[in-house]
Amino acid sequence: MKNRFITIIVLIVLILNISQISMASTSACTDGNKYIILIDLYARTLTLVDKKTQEEVKVYPIAIGKKSTPSPIGTWQIKSKALMKGPFGGYWLGLNAPWDTFGIHGTSNPSSIGSMASNGCIRMYNHNIKELFNLVDYDTSVVISGGPNWRFSPYDRDITPNCKGADVYHVQRILNALGYYDHPADGIYGYSLELAVQKYKSDHNLQPIDSYIDNNFLKSIGCERFE
Repeated sequence: MKNRFITIIVLIVLILNISQISMASTSACTDGNKYIILIDLYARTLTLVDKKTQEEVKVYPIAIGKKSTPSPIGTWQIKSKALMKGPFGGYWLGLNAPWDTFGIHGTSNPSSIGSMASNGCIRMYNHNIKELFNLVDYDTSVVISGGPNWRFSPYDRDITPNCKGADVYHVQRILNALGYYDHPADGIYGYSLELAVQKYKSDHNLQPIDSYIDNNFLKSIGCERFE
């Protein structure tokens, strides 16, 4: 009965997530921006999509975040544009993910394109980011995807204190819905989340009762990865 209740809670959280993405997509379709950016973490590609026709305009190769420093899975917007010299390849498109500073930019290491190499940002060849920079505007939607959720992405991992990312954000939202985490979700594994994890483990007899979020914990809260 308890597992069924948790499953229902997780479904509600997922529905809320889908609703948020839907609202973001609706907003994206009513603003003045011409394009949507789709980033596929497995294909290591950035696709520029015409918002009106929903057709691919261009596909660019990219580098993504390392497993220890994942790129931010989710739907974001471009909130800053800047000319940046040095390792950023001249151009910066800043995203509004809440737990760190992420952007789409060029690189001083073009051989990294196609790999998991960055600290979370999306790297492009310098001539490609220059082209993209001049095509997209502020508030352009950027969808970063690796599957239905992070457990299907290249960033499925055990989560420990001080981790940051979409996985932490998702766990915070579920524990909030279950009544264990009474704080806004920010994607940062801090002390308040440690206490919530320990309390949940104690209540559900998940040993050891510590701050480690592993596969057993994720399965218990309804985040099971299936084949």
